[in-house]
Parts: sequence; structure tokens; C-alpha cells
Amino acid sequence: MGMRKRRALIAAISLAVMLPLAACTSGTDTEPSGSAAASGKTGGYVIGFSNSFNGNTYRQAMEKYAKAAADELMKTGEVKQVIFAEANQDNNKQIQQIQSFILQKVDAIIVDPGSATALTAVVQEASDAGIPVIVVNDGPIESTADKVYQISFDAVAQMKTLTDYIAKGIGGKGTMIELRGAEGDAFDAKAHEGVVESLKAYPDIKVVAQIYTDWNGSKAQTELAAALPNLLKQYGKINGVVNQGGDSYATVQAFQQAGADLPMIGGDNRGFFLKWWANQAPTGYDTLSVSSNPWDGATAVYVATDVLSGKYNVPHTMTHPFAVITKDDVQQYKDVADEAIATPTFDRDWVRANLYKQ
Repeated sequence: MGMRKRRALIAAISLAVMLPLAACTSGTDTEPSGSAAASGKTGGYVIGFSNSFNGNTYRQAMEKYAKAAADELMKTGEVKQVIFAEANQDNNKQIQQIQSFILQKVDAIIVDPGSATALTAVVQEASDAGIPVIVVNDGPIESTADKVYQISFDAVAQMKTLTDYIAKGIGGKGTMIELRGAEGDAFDAKAHEGVVESLKAYPDIKVVAQIYTDWNGSKAQTELAAALPNLLKQYGKINGVVNQGGDSYATVQAFQQAGADLPMIGGDNRGFFLKWWANQAPTGYDTLSVSSNPWDGATAVYVATDVLSGKYNVPHTMTHPFAVITKDDVQQYKDVADEAIATPTFDRDWVRANLYKQ
């Protein structure tokens, strides 16, 4: 397929607080100059990026990769500015941010959506204004707009892969906790579907709790600390835990603090968990680590620019690969930084060769 995949890299995550509205720009002139469709521009694009949430390391890595791609394209003159806005899981605020981008006449808008349905009208509004909208990471959303392009993970397959492994690992029976993401989020709904699909083959596994964590370790540890005493009293033992990402190591800590036997905990490719698994887990501890790939932030920037150029036949629906780490791989990550995310990275040619031919 002409794929030119780079070696797996570790994303170093900046812990600096992200401002609600921050610009990545190549010069002092930060005023958008109108949509590419309206002006016939062939470069110097201004792109808005509305992130429904950036309060975890995954979303911060996604923005980091998007900024790196933007910096690359600023050097070629294709991109002038990327404006980042963060909605803090408020759908109305995200709608307002997208409307603001429309009023500013940006050339394209990238959206990591907080809802599968809440943004339908506003992305239609952007499309009607001639502004392409690239939906990334937590889609797809419900939209038939002509200028909407959706880059999604197969969240069903991702979580089915993880749940299948855990279910087999615990012998096809017992108790399981499902840690979910943000309630109402499109990715969370699809990921949950993958868990349900997997467990159809394992009728002797009982999901004893579904806990929303916002993919955040601190919240996961707090929620588990509150839930575990009653669950352990009722069921005696938890055999497995599956999660969507951001809370695997917090799960380890919660069980340790509860003085309970460690279940088979699905990994999330975060440094905290991978280091624990490689260096501190009980001998022979077996699990699988699976995560969406935050490099899709860069993918979205490349896709937006290619759509605006009009030179490529960009499909309206694209599927981005997720990343898997096995017990045979984990020692590669024994010295990884705590806040890092282990993920494969690619390049612009890979995007064109693989995502545009689906």
C-alpha cells in the first residue's frame, strides 16, 4: 500500500496548562483572512481546532502532534495559523466555539466532538459557509453535510480486542468492571459496544460495575476507591477490568490501596502503566495494552490542508489504526516517562497512501 510507517515513538506530554483559546502561528498577524473556498487561496490557511476536552494526557498529546504538523506546514507556507479552543466537555460551549470559527472565516475547522448528535447543526452551518470540517478522534458524529470529513477509530474493534483478551485470560468466567469515558461521548458509546459484543461469547462473565472516568486517572482512582469496598463485599473478587484509556495505572493503585488481589487489568499504553507492568507487576502478569492513537491530531491537520488544496480525493469517512502492546513488547517500555503515551507515529505520505484509499 506504499505505507511508510515510522518506528514507534513515545509522545512526551507537556504538563503546561492549556489556555481555552491558544494560537499556533508563524507570525504576528493572527487575524484569519477568510475561507479558502471564498478567496481561492492556495496556502496560508487558518485552521480552527475545537477540542471538547484536553484534561488528560491523551488529548494533550493529540494537540501536541497537531501543533507539530502545523509547524511543519507553516515552514512550507501551506498553513498560517492553527487556533485551539477547548470546551471542557460542554457541548453548548463547543457549538459556540465552532460558530466563532465560522464568523472568523477560518479556512477549515477540526473538531474532536463531545457528542455524536449535538454538533450536527453547527457543522452543517460550517459546511454551508464553505468551510470544511474534519471530525477526529471521538467521532463519528451524525452529519450528512457535504464538507464534513470524519477520521475515526474503530472503537468497537479496539475494545472488543481488549475485552476478548481479558475475557479469555480470566478463563471466560467471573466478574468484570468496565471503566468508561465521558457519558454521552460518541467514542465511549462505540467502545462500550465493543465490550458488549465481546462478552456475548462469555455469558459466565458478569459486568458488576460501569464507572465513568472521563479517561482521567485521578477520577478513576477516586471512583474505584468508592466502589470497590461494596463490590468486593458482594462478589468477593474482581477478575478483570477493561477501560478505554487514561486510567489503567490508577486501577492498579485503587486495588492495591483496597488490599485486594489484582485483577487482569487492560492496559492503556500510558507510561505509568507500562512502567509498572514492565518493572513492578507480579511475575508473569499477563494482559494486553490497547489505545487509540493521539497522532490523529497530526492526521487531522494534514487532511484539512489536503482538502483545502483541492489536489487530493479525500474520502469523507476514514478509519485510523489504534495501537497494541503485548506482554512480549512491554520490556521495550520499562524506562518510558510517566506521562508518556506509547504510540506509533506516521507521516503525511502515510496519511495519503493509507487513509485516502479506504
